[in-house]
Amino acid sequence: MCKVAVLSLTSFFVLIGSVGWLADAFAQSTIDPEDKEKWTLAWEDNFDYQTRADLLKVWVSQNGPNSHIICSRWEENIEVGGGVVRLVNRKESRGGQDWTSGSMWTKRNFQYGYFECRYKYAAATGTNNSFWIMTRQGDPEPKIGKRFEIDINEGHYPNKVSSNIHNWTDIAHRADGTRIHFSSGKSATFDNYDFSKDYHLFGLEWTEDELVFYVDRKEIRREKNSFCMSPAPVWLSLAILAWAGEITDRIDGTYMEIDYVRVYEPKAKSNLPTD
Repeated sequence: MCKVAVLSLTSFFVLIGSVGWLADAFAQSTIDPEDKEKWTLAWEDNFDYQTRADLLKVWVSQNGPNSHIICSRWEENIEVGGGVVRLVNRKESRGGQDWTSGSMWTKRNFQYGYFECRYKYAAATGTNNSFWIMTRQGDPEPKIGKRFEIDINEGHYPNKVSSNIHNWTDIAHRADGTRIHFSSGKSATFDNYDFSKDYHLFGLEWTEDELVFYVDRKEIRREKNSFCMSPAPVWLSLAILAWAGEITDRIDGTYMEIDYVRVYEPKAKSNLPTD
């Protein structure tokens, strides 16, 4: 059973969908992307790479500092082997920051379907273990919808699951000059779970009309899709954040371990972008 909290981030827009998030109401709502009568596996990465260089033929790594989080992120923090990828936290000064971690995103774009990632959290508070979809900052303004970010899960050790939806086109400024934008965030804490010990499945069914979020293929959130409509890459990232829990030296050497990423399409529909 999970305890549910609703987090509505500062915005000058009306929040998407319902205000409440009643996870129990969705207890019987599940998804089975392996049902071949309903779904087609359109793309997958099982991370069977021999080297990081092989991985980076398919993925792109961040290499540099960050102003919004406590760590810089580098390709050297991405470890490959044994059919998994590890994004590793290290206590080291680099890029003007005291911690390093890893972040990567696909070279190709995707649009609509069921997106699923099987991974474990880094085993320390203060870590943000993320699976998400976001338009690239350097791409032209989408022809339909807005620049967007869908955080399928921003997971915090040991058992918190958070999903967020961001509109990155319509930016406003407060009187002090700080920027604000539309965002809708909701989170749940799962009793008696430790997401760092075992793999779990985090998923999103993304259609032109809806965004449906899943944990272990059970629905936990459903929202109207108002602006997330253009092709975008899949992102995997680990970060150190003040709001993800206490930051201690126990973070050093911990890692987010990823088994696979898969993208499914509804049967008889094949419009997945190939760029």
